Amino acid sequence: MSNLFALIQNENMKIYRRPRNWIMMGMLLVIALVVAIIMKTVGDGESSMVEFMNIGKNFTMFVFIFSVVVTAEIVAGEFTWGTIKLLLIRPATRSKILLSKYIAALLYLLLLLVVNYIATAIVGLIFFGNGDAGNLTMLSVLQAYGYTMIDLFMNLTFAFMISSVFRSSVLAIALTFILTFLSGTVMQVLVQLKYSWAKYILFANTDLSQYAAGHKPMLEGMTLPFSLTMLAVYYIVFVALSWTVFSKRDVAG
Repeated sequence: MSNLFALIQNENMKIYRRPRNWIMMGMLLVIALVVAIIMKTVGDGESSMVEFMNIGKNFTMFVFIFSVVVTAEIVAGEFTWGTIKLLLIRPATRSKILLSKYIAALLYLLLLLVVNYIATAIVGLIFFGNGDAGNLTMLSVLQAYGYTMIDLFMNLTFAFMISSVFRSSVLAIALTFILTFLSGTVMQVLVQLKYSWAKYILFANTDLSQYAAGHKPMLEGMTLPFSLTMLAVYYIVFVALSWTVFSKRDVAG
């Protein structure tokens, strides 16, 4: 277990020694500041910290982009930089090496979410104060973040799988972005055409907020247990593919 912790620490050092990854983190604060300034100068300026934090959950799109960039290269980058052989000569199994990379990627995603949450709270408090937010509460904002995190978690796992299988960070980034950004439009079309099989697609199940009180599921026959089962199946497939290919890959050439 201590060996795994050392590997995770090493992967985190690789992530945080790169200035680019700190810059991406800082950009979340800049984005929050820019939006708050625009709201204050162009809009009526009437808002509150909690309302701004609720708006800030939309900034998780940037959390998604930044975390995928890091995740996509965490495995593929080792092959690109030619450091994979040095990594594999360590007294650790390939499974532990892969797991440490996956955990490090997840920790970076969580850190970005925390930074975004705190940044919108601080900026919202400074610009709008802690006024009345109506029915919105800190708890409801946290709940919205929880729903978003599930979507981010599945997309990050997909990017990690592509990075592990194809050894290409560019391909992992491109495929994840294309599928994610097109998924909404594609799902709308499938829903309009009333294709029942569409409920088995990953992106039909990542938004669990569709099961919140008063909401109607995307397609008939979809329930919370059904979506959780589908997410579990996709997750197992992604992890199994990552582990199988990485464990058996020949790096001698």
